[in-house]
Amino acid sequence: MDGAGLLDGGNLCGASLLQLVAGGSAIIAELLRLSSAVPGIFAGGAGGQGRSSTDSSGFDYDAVAFDFAYLKEPEDFENRVNTTAGMLDLDSEFLGAHGAFARRAYALFESMVKYWRDVMAFLERLERGYFIRHTLTNVLEDVDGKQLLCEAFFLYGSMLLLMEAKLPGKARERLVVAAYREQQSALELVDDVCKLVRDASLKKKKQGVSPLEMLLSRFACDESKRVARQIVARLASDDVYLNTTAFPAPEMRTTRLANQAGMLYVILYFDPDILKSDDSAMRQVVDRHYADNWVVHVYMGYTVDLSKEWARAGRPYRAARAALANVLPPKVVQRLALANREKISQALKLLDFYLTEGQLTEQHLLDHMNDLLDCCRLANSSLRWRLLHGPATENFVANLEAPKGLVEAAASFSKELKKKGVVEVSNNETVYVPYAPGKVVVTLLLKTSQLEYTLKEMLQHLLDTKSEKWIFCKTQVVDRMSELSEYFTGSKALARVRRDDNLMRWFSQLAKETESLDDGSSSTEKGQHHPTVLGRKIQTLISALEEVEQFEQVDTNLQIKAFLADTREFLLQMVRVTNVEQEVATILETISDLSYAWNLLPSYISLLHDRVRADPSTAVLLRATFVKLASILDVPLIRISLCGSPDAASVAQYYSSELVDFVRGVLDVIPVSVFQVLDDIVEIQTNKLAPLPVKFETIYLKDYAQLAERYSLAKLTNQVSVFTEGVLAMEKTLLGVIQVEPRKILHDGLRKELVRQLAVATRDILIFPEDVSSIASTLETLATKCDGYRRSVEYLQDYIDIAGLKMWQQELARLVNYAVEQESNKYLRRKIYDADSKFQSTVVPIPSHVVLAPLKGPSSAAGSKPPPGKQQAVMNNNALANNKRRDATFMGRTLSALTSLTNPEKTAYAPEACAWFADNDGAVFNAPPAVLKRGVTCLLPRKRCCGVETFDAVERALGVVGLAGLDKLLAFRVVRDLAGLKEEYKARAKPLSNFLEHLQKDAMEPQWLAPGGGATNDPKVFYAAATKKLEPLASALFLAMRDVGHCQLLRKSIFHTLNLRSRLDASHLHQALEALDKAVLQDMFDYFRRRRGGGPLEDNDDPDDDAFFPIDDDDDDDKSRVDSSADKTAS
Repeated sequence: MDGAGLLDGGNLCGASLLQLVAGGSAIIAELLRLSSAVPGIFAGGAGGQGRSSTDSSGFDYDAVAFDFAYLKEPEDFENRVNTTAGMLDLDSEFLGAHGAFARRAYALFESMVKYWRDVMAFLERLERGYFIRHTLTNVLEDVDGKQLLCEAFFLYGSMLLLMEAKLPGKARERLVVAAYREQQSALELVDDVCKLVRDASLKKKKQGVSPLEMLLSRFACDESKRVARQIVARLASDDVYLNTTAFPAPEMRTTRLANQAGMLYVILYFDPDILKSDDSAMRQVVDRHYADNWVVHVYMGYTVDLSKEWARAGRPYRAARAALANVLPPKVVQRLALANREKISQALKLLDFYLTEGQLTEQHLLDHMNDLLDCCRLANSSLRWRLLHGPATENFVANLEAPKGLVEAAASFSKELKKKGVVEVSNNETVYVPYAPGKVVVTLLLKTSQLEYTLKEMLQHLLDTKSEKWIFCKTQVVDRMSELSEYFTGSKALARVRRDDNLMRWFSQLAKETESLDDGSSSTEKGQHHPTVLGRKIQTLISALEEVEQFEQVDTNLQIKAFLADTREFLLQMVRVTNVEQEVATILETISDLSYAWNLLPSYISLLHDRVRADPSTAVLLRATFVKLASILDVPLIRISLCGSPDAASVAQYYSSELVDFVRGVLDVIPVSVFQVLDDIVEIQTNKLAPLPVKFETIYLKDYAQLAERYSLAKLTNQVSVFTEGVLAMEKTLLGVIQVEPRKILHDGLRKELVRQLAVATRDILIFPEDVSSIASTLETLATKCDGYRRSVEYLQDYIDIAGLKMWQQELARLVNYAVEQESNKYLRRKIYDADSKFQSTVVPIPSHVVLAPLKGPSSAAGSKPPPGKQQAVMNNNALANNKRRDATFMGRTLSALTSLTNPEKTAYAPEACAWFADNDGAVFNAPPAVLKRGVTCLLPRKRCCGVETFDAVERALGVVGLAGLDKLLAFRVVRDLAGLKEEYKARAKPLSNFLEHLQKDAMEPQWLAPGGGATNDPKVFYAAATKKLEPLASALFLAMRDVGHCQLLRKSIFHTLNLRSRLDASHLHQALEALDKAVLQDMFDYFRRRRGGGPLEDNDDPDDDAFFPIDDDDDDDKSRVDSSADKTAS
């Protein structure tokens, strides 16, 4: 290979390899994106994820979500689906709801297979010499070549590692089978995909090997092992990424090689014989990379503890285990922990010094740039070791094969740690963290981030103004030299010095030499302006200025000496400015990398919340931490951007959105704290603070003032303002490709907490007992609580700059509509999930686990899974029955309470009162037959159980949108009942088809004769026989029509309530719309009356216009007037 680099323009070998690596990074981004959105049915019961096999709406598709057992006998599975009652519809719903996601997951798995094929094809072309002048050896010699080739193998291993961690084997199998059932003929590489994603959990437990080794072995070959050995040798001996300038100190060697350490961990499994038996190679690898860094960061925050991974029981990695035990005995672990504690303490002292206000200036940065970089190196290396190794330090020895003496030493070491350390609580478990408590780690993170953020801002400013500063300093030096030259002419006014031609010429020559200097940014062909030459010239000038002070005429003149001192300072400033290069900013970026902590920092969110609660102004420091965390974007995007891949936008958008979600999670403490204070404000405004009357006597002014309550209210309001002040003080920040605006984050956080509070309130309050007569009191309780929230949000809107009432109305409407949408899923064939819901949001999510939470008690039994060991048929029947559960949300419970309260079997509707009435004992229409025969009139209903006041209570609790939601659910129920009546009527009428045909053709003809009234038949007998024959059809029709009429009466009452509310709250708008509606209808009626009656048409009438009503009576007419969701159900 010639002197040109592998990534130089026109080099197809480097371009091909770069394209491969960029594609691998894009595949991993897609893998992470999909793994966070896997429906529960695919992940249920798989891999110990703890997810249910029921989806978010409670519909259990476990009976039709098949794993790879389907591929062995597909005909049997399909026959079972087609023959089991109701299972075909369930299967259609399942594929319709999740088929698109399954196809997308299959495309991901297929791209992984193709990626590895492309890597092996590249190696084959390289081996055969198709890339002229390039071989595997000289590619590994090139700086870019060895980086890219290592990354190609590393990314494939990372794909498999993350796939196993994020997508369990059972979930992968179900996804592939679902995609296979949808489009068998269109799938490519289906055999290889099945081989890749097959669940190996049971097999790997039997063999004891690592999951990564098991997955890599499925496509392993001798060529891949050979190349992997060469890559391991290169990584073990070289600094592949040339990070020596970032961490030059010998004690920071493992930090410098941390990226290579993660790559080595993955690539070693391509040839596991190294881990098992190659003692010398493993000693070299462990001594260089894992001597004090046994918790390895692999990719995007995924970490591996080698003390557990290689030393786990049954693992055959003897050489790796022995090499690690050799360098990490308990005494070494103790020494490393103590050293890390001292480094953290030293770093905090330096950070406090540099972050003192007024200390860190541009001049200080230019004078002490190396010291500042050393401080950042110390802080970041200490923080990295602490975040990665802190929780694992105490339990390290238990995972190594060590003599009893070392185990006893570890036990005494643990007791010593407990005396010096701090106990923290994380994830509801007490975890001992040695030496550095979590609060210290959070402090170190915040201060390090702030220093780095300040340094980056100052460095960028210096780079932008470098030329201006250089020109300014050079001009000052030239002017001063020229002035000194003129000074020694002796002719200058007020200059009491005799003429000195030598000094005059000497200073003039210095001015000319200084004028010829440039900043070294562009070197000439001869190289005289190279930065090193420039530095030598400036050093010569400074030395000359120091020597000239020895002359008597200069030494005795204090003014000239001061002049020379200032000139020397300007020359030194020119040197400092010249040393500010883009390379310094690049080094600082490398030092400040925090991508390794992407999955570790969430465990410290609670500590960040506590810190913000204690001091809300700390929120300003969080901005620097978020900018530091944005370094996660560098890992996947550097190769994608370098090759100009079109995937750059989607990958950047995904990781940026994940970063913004983390920012929102950290800043959620502000809205939560605000609403905790808001609870007290609600209590004061609702129960303690009495409303002021319009007029009252002055003697009662003190009583109405309620000074104590108003003081408490003002104090709580001030707390809310203090909490929000920190976030509002933050500036806009660009995180990746997303601009983060703190004010919008605050508003979104308040909305999120508001909708969560409303969801919890509706879930806990809207629980109705079997006796639903107390529905009004339940609704009033919710109405009182919601009114308190509304008034408090309105009260605070001016203090925290939000549109409180608008926020309240929007979030209440969104919550109710979401509940209606999820409740209507039981009426729809194609379910609406959170990903498809227009009311759900990723920024301000509605807590579906709260809205759809099953109630405790018998009602939740329908949603429980059948116990294991049941037969498949029983499981299918349970799954089908589970889909028929009734009330998924508070809207469903409210509707059930209303329908139960107005049950037509127990109540009667009085149109003149717009209310339902029932007898005191609830039995009106069930009078005994003997009573009816005696002619005794049943008592009229006396008890008013539901009326306008009930629907007013619903409106006060759930708003107008709640009434509209109930109306929509009733419409769905009507459509369902009518569709069910149609099917049932068909089924019942089928045995009577001959009789009905006879009734239509024979008995009803001729029309002028009474049915059955011929010479031989008696009409009475005919009617009695026909009535008895058709009685089953009439009873079904009666029950269906009764239920439909019941729903329509409820809808009518809802309409009356909405109409009254619109007349009261928006009378002008109501009247305008009512007049418009009447005018349009009247015009339509007049038009069709003239058209059908043959009357004259107006000039603007179109005789062929069917814009309003079509002439034909097609069924689509009625469907167009029904709700779209109900239309789907009916069809």
